[in-house]
Amino acid sequence: MNDRIRATHVLLIGPDGEKIGEKGLFEAMQFAKSLELDLVEISPNSTPPVCRVMDFGKFKYDLSKQEKSQIKKEGGLKEVRLSAKIDAHDLNFKAKRAAEFIEKGYQVRVSMRLVGRENIFVDRALGVFKKFADAIEMGFESTPRKIGNRIESMLTKVKKEDAKTENPQRNG
Repeated sequence: MNDRIRATHVLLIGPDGEKIGEKGLFEAMQFAKSLELDLVEISPNSTPPVCRVMDFGKFKYDLSKQEKSQIKKEGGLKEVRLSAKIDAHDLNFKAKRAAEFIEKGYQVRVSMRLVGRENIFVDRALGVFKKFADAIEMGFESTPRKIGNRIESMLTKVKKEDAKTENPQRNG
């Protein structure tokens, strides 16, 4: 940008994107200063290097906005935590929230932490996962599996009919 450009001649692009032509570095910098903008090196490896006249602060701001929107588009990971003793109303509420997350493009991890004697009753905990999948009308990508004192699985967008036919095969 501006004084940090090392080339002697540059291919100059104006603020509106029009190609101005090949200019000397000093002449290009004078042109940018006359418009009260910055001279930014876009492609340093080309011959001659390509420089554009633009507001560098606005350029950086636009780049950060693009990165943030890209993160939103990609979605992310949301986690829904269940418990072995969860009430039916709470289970339905969490299922509804998980469905909203999936509709927005997030991946949803469903997890349950087993405490104390709950570790003995893994079948009950897996029953809660089954009720959760039925309430959400979607299925799990993989069978809920126990890792230490936690049970985890990822949700996927599978309709209720498909989930009922696939889950018994995965659990058995």
